[in-house]
Amino acid sequence: MHNVVCLENLPELPLSSDNTTNIGATLSDLSLCIPARLCLRAAAVLEKQKVNNQNTIVLKKETIKTALKALSDYRATSARDGMGYYDAFKMQKEEEDFKVNVKRLELAALWDEIIEMIRQEQLPDKFEVEEEWVELGTQFRRLVEPIDIANYYRHLKNEEAGPYMTKGRPRRYQYPQRWREHAEQLERDSSGESCFWAEVEELNAITNKKPWKEIENRVSTLEKNLRKWDDKKEVEKDVFLEKSTLVKWWHTLPDHHKANSCIKELIRS
Repeated sequence: MHNVVCLENLPELPLSSDNTTNIGATLSDLSLCIPARLCLRAAAVLEKQKVNNQNTIVLKKETIKTALKALSDYRATSARDGMGYYDAFKMQKEEEDFKVNVKRLELAALWDEIIEMIRQEQLPDKFEVEEEWVELGTQFRRLVEPIDIANYYRHLKNEEAGPYMTKGRPRRYQYPQRWREHAEQLERDSSGESCFWAEVEELNAITNKKPWKEIENRVSTLEKNLRKWDDKKEVEKDVFLEKSTLVKWWHTLPDHHKANSCIKELIRS
């Protein structure tokens, strides 16, 4: 059976043999050389810096929550207009749309910083599995990614760079999606309720240009996912408002398909 020793205050551990302290005696028993002790020191300093970095991020949590609350309120207002969150933002007709765009950019910058710190291994390993950050990341995705997609297609970036999902989706959405799928033991890429608008836009662009048989499976898959997410209350009802891009596109589909569609009862005539 192995002896387990918990060493604290590693940044201050002695580099030479010193049996006058508990840590010194322990290290002497382990016969650790100076390079090994230096490695322990460096590892401890790094872990301490990671904790400090996380504390800095935690201080920004309220800023994130406040900005998300502003987007949630905007979404409720958009729904009353019969258009929905996605399309109201995409049209950019009101002053409130501009203010929300500022919030979008602020949140994007904050989450880009967090994700970059994770990529550079500058945060504790447990950060990505902490329940509060998984939930906050999910809320962030569901509120911000739809209007990021709206901005992408509003400015026709798909014509320059390609489809959002393959060419334009930022890591700030990919990472939190993986966090949730891992935490809830979901299938990979099954939590796409925040990015389905990109598929709507792509299908909307080709529905009248390609034979129905070529896109039928994609349409059915999208509809099944929408039904699943609606049943789980993972998408908002404003998605199915009559003035939304989704509903306008859906009405252009073949009648025989719409008659058997799994979302037909969700679409307001």
